[in-house]
Amino acid sequence: MTVKNPVESILALAASVFDAYSVVLFEAPKAGQKAQILAAYSQGEHIDQYATITPGRGLVGWILRNHSPIVIGSIDENHAYLGYYKEDQSPGICSFLGCPLPDGGILCVDSRQRHAFSPEKQKLIAVFADMLAQVQHMEAEVVSDPSGDYLTALNRMADLRRSYGGWKSYLTQLLPIVLENSGFHYAAFASRAEGSSSYIVEGEYPPLLLKESEPVEIAVHNGIVGWVFRNEEAVFNDGQSGIMPLFGKRNDVPDFAAAVCVPVQMNKSTCGVLCIASRDKQPIEDPLRIFMRLAADDLGRMLEVVALRYRLRMAEKRSQGER
Repeated sequence: MTVKNPVESILALAASVFDAYSVVLFEAPKAGQKAQILAAYSQGEHIDQYATITPGRGLVGWILRNHSPIVIGSIDENHAYLGYYKEDQSPGICSFLGCPLPDGGILCVDSRQRHAFSPEKQKLIAVFADMLAQVQHMEAEVVSDPSGDYLTALNRMADLRRSYGGWKSYLTQLLPIVLENSGFHYAAFASRAEGSSSYIVEGEYPPLLLKESEPVEIAVHNGIVGWVFRNEEAVFNDGQSGIMPLFGKRNDVPDFAAAVCVPVQMNKSTCGVLCIASRDKQPIEDPLRIFMRLAADDLGRMLEVVALRYRLRMAEKRSQGER
């Protein structure tokens, strides 16, 4: 679907961040009237641009009546009615996420994958709802909103994943994107083979630890990164509780005051850690926490693609060897 205006640009960005099939915005209904579609962005052509929703009918109607967000992970099980697709042209939607706007409008996001919306993405929809409310009144506010910077960074990450030109190039471009809107000074990515007693720092920005871009191996019991690998939980240290070295005590890496380290999962197992760190104490607000978790989720999807491509190459080589 072609993007025509700033509102549709935000919907297109939401579709990329959520990996959604469609993102639909309903305007606030006037007294005694039904809600109508204001704008939509979809991978298909099934949206009924003239659809209207009565308060209380279906998922969108439930949000209109209750003024509360809702998430459905399996539409088949709930027999949920959406109401914004053309009759007899359902694209097989399995998950739904909806949120009211401050002015009474409704933002809807759906997916053809079951349980597509993690808790972090459920929180993120409120950021998009606020952005849409602002852009309808004052476009400049959206541009200067820090949350908008994070969303733009996520969109750039999605573009980088789609234009993948090799793992080293991808990681080199990714880390500055993760770092630039955070207020932190350093970003790094470390990986670990399952069951290994060490982890490998594969990339960093700016360079501190790596010499000539060669990976560095560190024992898994060292530093915040090692703790995240062992416990598979994120660390958000704003510096108030004292210095916690990223990789343990090292002469080639400073003792950062604040750090965020988030596990990166592939096939539900922690295979990496994405980090940002600051020389000074830093407040860690919810938008940054959500951004880092979503960035780690995006990185995990990229690793799954890399692993699949590697398996396919190995299978092709074995097949050629058997001929």
